Amino acid sequence: MSAPGRSVPHTKPKRVRKSPDTRRTELVSAARMVFAKTGYVETGFAEVAAAAKVSKALLYHYFPQGRPELFVHVTQDVLAEFTERLRNAAKAPFSARTRMEHLLGALFAFFDDNPQAYRLLFRDPWVAHDEAVEAAAIAVRVQLAGEMAVVMAPSGLPADELLIASTGILGFALANVELCLADQVDAEKAWRLTCTYAVAQFPS
Repeated sequence: MSAPGRSVPHTKPKRVRKSPDTRRTELVSAARMVFAKTGYVETGFAEVAAAAKVSKALLYHYFPQGRPELFVHVTQDVLAEFTERLRNAAKAPFSARTRMEHLLGALFAFFDDNPQAYRLLFRDPWVAHDEAVEAAAIAVRVQLAGEMAVVMAPSGLPADELLIASTGILGFALANVELCLADQVDAEKAWRLTCTYAVAQFPS
């Protein structure tokens, strides 16, 4: 006990220092929410810093190239989540045709659950007018086409035709996803038609 009339000293709680990887992950997560809500054009470092409850100086410490670098990290975060969904859907021990249907189902479902993810991956990069952001967007499409090519490999198509077919199916699927997000077509019908187009590439 302290003596009467004597104030008890207050000790400040010890500050926990976060690892750089943890801090970077938190910053990307906060940026993802802000970019998804307001878009690339309307989002600056000040808005991200406020959402993350850090200073702009700290943001620049982790992302010295500024907003484009941070946005690329956000798209990589979204892509990692997206490809995990696709791979889980396509790894079931079914025929290649059925695996493709499952993969496309996961693709449509992902953007139905995360409509802003479509803008982050496929719209905002082209209004950024930054070479690094545009290069990252192209890399996204290449990786997704590669995921489809893996499922299509049993079709026996030559490598160049497999590349063309997988890229075409991806483009067709994404165009239909955009129509669904705009409420112009029914998602179930769009998925089924996309599947019909995609599995036509497989031998009967």
